[in-house]
Amino acid sequence: MATKERSFSIRDLITALLRDQNIHTGSWGLTMHFTANGTSVTQAGGAKLPGLAVAVSGITLVPTAEGEDGSIDASLVNPAKEIRVRLPTKPKGLH
Repeated sequence: MATKERSFSIRDLITALLRDQNIHTGSWGLTMHFTANGTSVTQAGGAKLPGLAVAVSGITLVPTAEGEDGSIDASLVNPAKEIRVRLPTKPKGLH
């Protein structure tokens, strides 16, 4: 069980998703999916009023135009790692 609550900004969430999905290029944003259901809400005193329950049902990383408000450049927050190739060395004693 988690001992401490952790809060994330939308920017932190996009960054974490870009890293998780190994995305290193492009500008990215986030869309949220909602599900809504009509319901009745019982008011203090017993009167019922029409209501609406809205739940977040998912999120999607979406490519965006560079510099678009709320977007993040993947190359800045998750740069691709350089791959270094080690060349074989000659064994000692051989010339």
